[in-house]
Amino acid sequence: MIKFGRFSDAFKPKTSLEKWNECEKLYKEKKYHESYSLFFDYLKDTVIDNVFHSKEDSLIKFQLLQGSKEIRGYADGNKLSAMVLIADYEKISVPVMRRLMEMNYTLYYSRFAVKDNKIILKFDSSILDCSPRKLYYALKEVAIRADKLDDVLLDEFSALKPFDTHITEYSEEEKEIRIKYFRKWISDALTFISGLKRDEFTGGISYIYLNLIYKIDYLLQPQGPVNNELEKLSWTYFNSKNVPLEGLIEELENGLRKLLEIPDIKLKSSFYQVTSTFGISPPSGKEAADTVINSNINNIKWYLDNKYESIALNILEYIAGYSLFTYSLNKSLNRIFGIIIEILNPDILNELKYHINYYSDGKLNKDVIVKELNDAISLDSAEYPELKLNTENIKFETNYYFVKSLFEEILKLSYK
Repeated sequence: MIKFGRFSDAFKPKTSLEKWNECEKLYKEKKYHESYSLFFDYLKDTVIDNVFHSKEDSLIKFQLLQGSKEIRGYADGNKLSAMVLIADYEKISVPVMRRLMEMNYTLYYSRFAVKDNKIILKFDSSILDCSPRKLYYALKEVAIRADKLDDVLLDEFSALKPFDTHITEYSEEEKEIRIKYFRKWISDALTFISGLKRDEFTGGISYIYLNLIYKIDYLLQPQGPVNNELEKLSWTYFNSKNVPLEGLIEELENGLRKLLEIPDIKLKSSFYQVTSTFGISPPSGKEAADTVINSNINNIKWYLDNKYESIALNILEYIAGYSLFTYSLNKSLNRIFGIIIEILNPDILNELKYHINYYSDGKLNKDVIVKELNDAISLDSAEYPELKLNTENIKFETNYYFVKSLFEEILKLSYK
């Protein structure tokens, strides 16, 4: 079954939080191995096989998956150690070593090292100085940095070769579909914007380009350098100081044109499936989503009044995409925002043979959509028994009215 969007380990169920509390308690009682064993149970996702551990006498061995990398380690009576293989090489070069030293200065818990013609990232600590909290952040640093930086290093230095990757390939047909829409969406956006007056539509153009980035991230899920470039474009837009809006738009446009120039053979290698243990985005409550909705939804009116409904839809889709890209939200809210993006992009869903058909005879299928929305709410119903989405107030006449009315109901949701 096809799954869209980014992995999140935020908002774990109550049973997982109980495991966390117990493992901290056991560590304080100096029952270190019992604590660590429970720690890895806490890390394990309830749906996917992402963490494995075994206990033999006074030795715990563990493995966890993060993207294309596998982190392995052990804890004995004295220390805990974890490492991940990054890349292989025949002959190390000075530029590579300099780059590794530079990156070591950006790490808090771990460090790069070389051994037996392999680059590794590792973390070591004495048991007495490795509480569950420290272990969590150390393994998260190792996992996320390894998954990100192996692609960066391999792209930067041709002498390095990939090593010990853990991915699941899409079929050739599915890769071709993802490449097709990657190129189509970028080309269509560039063409549409070329027909707009820049000085009148700077706000709308920003929404279109940013929404494009988040739509690609959610529906196509490119990995490696392509994913890194998408994140870089988003980060640059929101973090560049003293740069006029026109300059930020130019940065986005140049970056998207650069992505469009990637040859098919390289682009194809960016599409594969992975399993993860740690989410990249920080956990955020519903207040973050409310802020995104309230900060942007009123910007739609001018475009509707002037008959630019496609830009209005881009703004609505942007709200969902930006929220998913930037935050780890409650599971129900995460799913509802995903449903919005899926409904607004039926063509690729049809070609991928997605298991949910949101349309019937060219119109929104109310029964199917209401069921999906209620199923989304049920993801958090055990934690929040009073959580309820009033689907009776949602309008199904057009995509615009559907999404706008759904956002209005989302604002009323209470996670208490």
